Amino acid sequence: MHFRNRTTFAATLLLCLFAFARSANAQTVTDERVWLNVILQDSGKTTTPWHWTYENIFRSRDGVEELDQMAFRGTLIYNLTSRSSIGGGYLIGKQDPAVGPNVIEHRFFGQYQWRGPVGGGTLTLRTRVESRVIVDDTNAVVRAREQVRFSRPFTKGNPLSWVGYDELFVNLNDSNRYSNGVDNNRAFAGIQATVNQHFRVEAGYLNQFIPGHGKLDRMYHVLSMSTQLSF
Repeated sequence: MHFRNRTTFAATLLLCLFAFARSANAQTVTDERVWLNVILQDSGKTTTPWHWTYENIFRSRDGVEELDQMAFRGTLIYNLTSRSSIGGGYLIGKQDPAVGPNVIEHRFFGQYQWRGPVGGGTLTLRTRVESRVIVDDTNAVVRAREQVRFSRPFTKGNPLSWVGYDELFVNLNDSNRYSNGVDNNRAFAGIQATVNQHFRVEAGYLNQFIPGHGKLDRMYHVLSMSTQLSF
């Protein structure tokens, strides 16, 4: 292929890729959001294998202009070993969509978690299965969630750590609100600060992608913050 032909081919290919990227971007709805989690839990220092956590969840849309979701989740956990546990719990949540009435959800779930040292940090694997009972939906939606999380201190003994995780959500059945298949994916990167043995703060960027299943895809750019208090 002559130089001129190669140049023409490369220019055409770049134009096609640019047009495809613009088309894909035009088919994805984006939004900037803020998520805040306040987590209360027992210290874990007792001899009993039973532990608990309680979460307050607040999420905005259009930056911080409007409250999008609010939820409260309680979890009871039983330690199988020093590294693995099973648990379950209940969440009640309310979503305030931009259009239409509020959506109330009752969610029951069970989970398995493994946690151990890897590469100078801590690797956490969590599998959670949820039954989502949403008012006015046709039936309960069963959803599986798989999270892989890794954290590592900046330096040994440093209270600051790098944190990253990815969590995939898959619906296992259909309803009038949700389609069977991938529900969404969340990828997070940030920093965790251990203030003392009772207080920990985590903040960073979270990207949430929600496939449209025949409708427009959605992508949220989220400032995610979490505080954890142990008693």
